[in-house]
Parts: sequence; structure tokens; C-alpha cells
Amino acid sequence: MSHESPLEVVAHIIFLLAIILFVAKFAGEISERYLKIPPVLGELIAGILISPYLLGGIHWFNSKPIFEIFDDGHSVLPVEPQLFFIAQMAAVILLFEVGLETDRKKFFQYIKPASAVALGGVFLPFLLGFFATISLGFASFDSINELIPALFVGAIMTATSVGISARVLTDMGKLSSPEGVTVLAAAVVDDVLGIVILAVVVGISADGNVTLSSIVTILLKALGFWLGLMFVGSLLASRISKIIMWFNVQGATIAIVLALALLAAAVAEIYFGLAMIIGAYTMGLALSDTDLMHHVEKPMKSINDFLVPIFFVVIGMQVDFSAFGSDPDVSLSSAIIFTVVLTIFAVFSKMFGSGFPALFVGFTKKGSYRIALGMLPRGEVALIIAGIGLSAGIIDQTIFGASIVMTVITTIIAPILLKSAFKSGDGVKK
Repeated sequence: MSHESPLEVVAHIIFLLAIILFVAKFAGEISERYLKIPPVLGELIAGILISPYLLGGIHWFNSKPIFEIFDDGHSVLPVEPQLFFIAQMAAVILLFEVGLETDRKKFFQYIKPASAVALGGVFLPFLLGFFATISLGFASFDSINELIPALFVGAIMTATSVGISARVLTDMGKLSSPEGVTVLAAAVVDDVLGIVILAVVVGISADGNVTLSSIVTILLKALGFWLGLMFVGSLLASRISKIIMWFNVQGATIAIVLALALLAAAVAEIYFGLAMIIGAYTMGLALSDTDLMHHVEKPMKSINDFLVPIFFVVIGMQVDFSAFGSDPDVSLSSAIIFTVVLTIFAVFSKMFGSGFPALFVGFTKKGSYRIALGMLPRGEVALIIAGIGLSAGIIDQTIFGASIVMTVITTIIAPILLKSAFKSGDGVKK
């Protein structure tokens, strides 16, 4: 594309976007109508199939592949950077809408149980991922450098994809249920803890050690942003709502609301080291329970119907199964065993680590099971962490491939089980 004119580049991106949209909607329709599974799964699987690693990388009719791997020496993407940008913006807008639709009073009502769920859902997965990597010979205690891969696998295991669970809960109309609110609140806490763990592991790999003060700084920045935005937002939400609704220009309300979401996302990522989706979710939560929510509900849904499927297709396009077992120093059987163990531990650690604490904070066995399933999918979060580890040379292709398989399996089974788990039974203790 280097010799193409700017308009030709734009036309090419529009062509790829059209393919992604068509494939996403077609796969979502097949999933929901015929397979009776959430549309998001169809979108994820469609992304895997049309990725440059599979069908998208084929030279059709002697022409160049439809989707090419973008590699500028610093980052590797399965799509053009412009499409990756659209996908990330879709994730931001999705989580902003989720925050906007969340009952704020109920959120704070369940923040304590959510913290217990998140702590268990981070601690146990990290430990099991760490010890699985060491016990199967992919890391050792011999030196810090040989221990780092185990620490990184532990970090990958702690991830929770709030986007996947939020989409499924929204589709089922369970977003404001006690279990739904707890999952979303726990995912926020999980993300803060996950960022601290990731930053610590990367710090250790960079210079061989990390100080307590740096860990505390990371934690305070993350908590400071979230608590600060929630506090200020809660105090000024009604005033902000009135100011925005003062505008009479057509489309002004939704445009300004989206601008606030994008601003919060950018500030969270750039200045506080938090994921953009957490910034957007927090802004949405701060503006929930206001008149503004009812004015932007319909246009937000239309925007998300267009953008969000792109996000999930692009997640699927990041999956490269060719990485599995490609390391010449590791036998295929060892790679398979490691992958199976890692996947089993990934499921068990979230189901038990997040589900068990829920039993002691007001939820029935049914409710605890639903919460555990909501915390199960690793999704894009694990893929991002694994990608950081691979590009930095911290983990090898075998660990990366095993992480991909684990991520795909947990991301696929969680929505299916979550949908059936909500069919009957009260999740809260009387």
C-alpha cells in the first residue's frame, strides 16, 4: 500500500471494513438463529476464519491476500492500523454504554462483594499459572530471568474480558441484575490488580528487580483515577447532564456524550496506565441514573450495532494457531500437555477463585456460578498481555500459542454456559 494514493488507501480500508461488517453480521445471525449461541461467539469465530493466518492470508486468484499482517518492527497487527483503531474505539464505546446502563446505586451496593470476587479471581489464577509453567519445565527458580516466563503466564491467567461478559449480559437483559453488576464491578477491580501485576512483571524483566514504591505508585494512580472520576462524576452528573441537554443542534447531545467517553478513555490510558475501556466504563457509570441516559439510549444502540461487531471480529483475527508448537526446542507433546493443563487451570481458577468468595457475600450457589462464568473469559485482555510478552521476548512461541488456545476456549465456553445459567433460579440469598 506504500505506492497508493491517500484516496486509494482509504478505499482499501473501506473495502476491508465492509468485509468485516458483512462477515460479523452473517456469523452473528447464524449463531443466534441456528446454533442458539450468543452472536458474539459467531463474530469471534468469524474473525479467526478471515484472519491473515487462515482464509484472509490466502492469495486468492493470484492477487495479494485480503488481510495482511502489519509489522512495523515495533508491533504486529492482524489488520491495518486504521481498522485496529476502529476496533479499539468500538470497545471504548461499548464499555461506555455498559457503564451508562448500569444502575449506579446497585453498583456501589455490590462493590464489596465484587472486590472479594476480583481478589479471588486474580490470586488463584496467578498462582496456578505460575506453578503450571514451572512444574512443566517452561520456567525455573534458577534465576530471575528463568522465573519471568512463569510470572508472565500468571499475569495472563488473571485477565478477565469485561467486553465479552458485558455483551452477553446486555443481550440477555441481565446487565443490571445483582450478578451482572457484581461481574462488571469485579472486572474493574480485576483490571486494576491485573495492571499492577503486569507492570511489576515487566519491571522485573526490564531491570531484574522492582521496588515497593513503584508498585504502590502504580496502584495509587489506578485507584486514584477510578475513585476520583467516580466521586467527581457522581457530584456533577446532574449538572453535566443539564449542560449537555441545553444544546439544541441536531446530534449535539450524543456527540458531546461520546466526546466525554473518548476523553475519559484517553486520560485513563495515557496518564494513569489504566485500560481505555475502564476509563470509558467509569465515565458511563458516573453519568448513569441521569436524564441524559434516556436521551442517548437509542442513538448509542445504533452506533454500537455498527461498531461493536468489528471489535469482536478483530479480536478473533489476532488468533494465530500456527504459533502453537512452533518452537524447535519444545516437543509437540510437551506443548499440548502444557496447553491442556493451562486451560484446565484457567477454567478452574476463575470458577473457584471468583465463585467461592461469592458464596460468602450474599449469593446462592446459582448466583456464584453465574458470577464465576462472567469472570471466566480472558478475551482481548489476555491476547494483549500475551502479545506484549512475545514482542518483548519474555515468553516463547509455545507459551504464546498455549495462551491463545486457553483464551479462545475460555472466551467461547463462557457465553454459552452463562446464557444457560440465567434460565432459572434466584442468584441472591433471601
